[in-house]
Amino acid sequence: MEKKILVAVIMFSAGLAFADCPSADLTGDCRVDFNDFAVMAAQWMDVGVPTDPCNLVWVDINDPGVPGHEGFNGYMSKYETTNAQYCEFLNAAKASGDITFDGNFIKGASGSNGGADYVGEIYYYLAGTGINLNGATDGGAARINWTGSLFTVDSGFGNHPVTYVSWYGATAFCNYYGWRLPTYWDWQAVADYNGSYTYGCGTSINNSIANYYNSTHPYGTTVVGSFGTYGYGVCDMAGNVWEWTSSCYYAGCDYGYRVLRGGSWNYTGNICTVSGRLNYCRPYHSISYAGFRACR
Repeated sequence: MEKKILVAVIMFSAGLAFADCPSADLTGDCRVDFNDFAVMAAQWMDVGVPTDPCNLVWVDINDPGVPGHEGFNGYMSKYETTNAQYCEFLNAAKASGDITFDGNFIKGASGSNGGADYVGEIYYYLAGTGINLNGATDGGAARINWTGSLFTVDSGFGNHPVTYVSWYGATAFCNYYGWRLPTYWDWQAVADYNGSYTYGCGTSINNSIANYYNSTHPYGTTVVGSFGTYGYGVCDMAGNVWEWTSSCYYAGCDYGYRVLRGGSWNYTGNICTVSGRLNYCRPYHSISYAGFRACR
């Protein structure tokens, strides 16, 4: 009788010894308590709200606005859209028939995806060579390629911001996934934080906290997020690449000019203010120093 009880105790103990800890245990003590919730909360605060597709990282923002401009209440992508993310979109849009080729130009087509298309308009320029300026060789060059069956990204450039993407191409990306481009004021509300920021990186700017003229990076652009997180928890709202907005320069979109914000790797710091803007780009322009971020 004693032997049977001993065997039962050993078997029961062995079961406990090899049981998996709860999946929500983040502190390694094999139980879920307030310490684990604290870790979860810290992670949410640090990285925002991740969501697929394209692995965009979203930051939840409720900005009431300041005198002179409206606020923003919603999610803004923490980073500028990368080459890898835009490449994923192009592959999806190719499969759904929402893009087509015209030489090295990728253009819109009316495919099976429900998002609004810009049929026949330029989305992306595969052959963008970049410019030699500000210490860069082929700075801001297009890094996405077509192999004949698949879009790919040059090695090492997946996390650089996409360039040579037009306003049509940026907007089509957002439409494809049910997002949108920020308006002129959406962008500024996030960039100026509580109204105190002069630049998207704070009250001042220098080459250690933003990628702009005299940063002299060999490729022009830098990996998104390389210069830190500011304000509401977003990156690169000063420099790296100009960012397309949904807003027109002229009322009624006369002449078609769209507003870009934030400055870029080849523009001086005084242009990278939260109120600075680039006004002379038409929606089909695809250039070496313009990209975008999404919101929803």
